[in-house]
Amino acid sequence: MSARSKPQEVHQKRGTLRVIAAANFIFAAIFVVFSVPFFWRQIDVLRSWPQTEAQVLRSEVVAQASGHENVYRAKLQMLYTVNSQPITADLTSFESSNYEATQQRVAQFPVGSHQALRYDPANPAQARLGAGWNTTFFALPLIVFGMATVFLLIGSVLLAIAKASS
Repeated sequence: MSARSKPQEVHQKRGTLRVIAAANFIFAAIFVVFSVPFFWRQIDVLRSWPQTEAQVLRSEVVAQASGHENVYRAKLQMLYTVNSQPITADLTSFESSNYEATQQRVAQFPVGSHQALRYDPANPAQARLGAGWNTTFFALPLIVFGMATVFLLIGSVLLAIAKASS
């Protein structure tokens, strides 16, 4: 009986590992599918939103209670011109539960300074600071794609273990 149960146990282990590997591959595919629109949106901003210089009118840390802790936001008010029309946009440049980190972000935008920003030509009050081919601008899609990579690696390792145990 034990001679029969050993091969059956190995077969069951291989099957379980294959199912878990398949689930990881599915999660990886889902994360890839979710990351593509984020990448595409960021690339669209870089390709189709014009860049202009804006003056910082206001730069401050704003605290908001969120559950048991405060969330600090770097709130900026920017003034720029589109088609000879002045536009004032209120932007949130950074958000964190760390006050010092948020204060450091605000310090990068002193009142009166000029900063490059991109604006949506269809809605010029919609603007983005720091839009560029950099990891900060692509952070969200990179994180989502990174999760896909983690699931892909886990699935590959589990599949290799299942094959090796045969």
